[in-house]
Amino acid sequence: MAQSKDRRPPKRKHTPRRVERPMMADSGNRESTGQEAAYLKSLIDSRTMIVVVLTTGEQLRGHVRYYDRDCFSLGPADGGPKLFLRKSSIRYMYEEDEPLEA
Repeated sequence: MAQSKDRRPPKRKHTPRRVERPMMADSGNRESTGQEAAYLKSLIDSRTMIVVVLTTGEQLRGHVRYYDRDCFSLGPADGGPKLFLRKSSIRYMYEEDEPLEA
């Protein structure tokens, strides 16, 4: 009897597995209109003074220097160090009446 020299196991069909990945909270946000980015850009361009009220109740006064999807940078009005604030830590913000003088 002749012996087979090929001892590899028989080939199986490859079936791709479906991997479930959790969605990020903001990735499915369909109500985003882009208005937040436009508003923050207008605050940067005009150097408008704003008051930011944090979820802790603390109030910060300054102007927006930079922003992205999750945070923005505030240049404090009192000349202190620049701050990076997470948007999730902000309760609300509003504009002051007088713009910052350059």
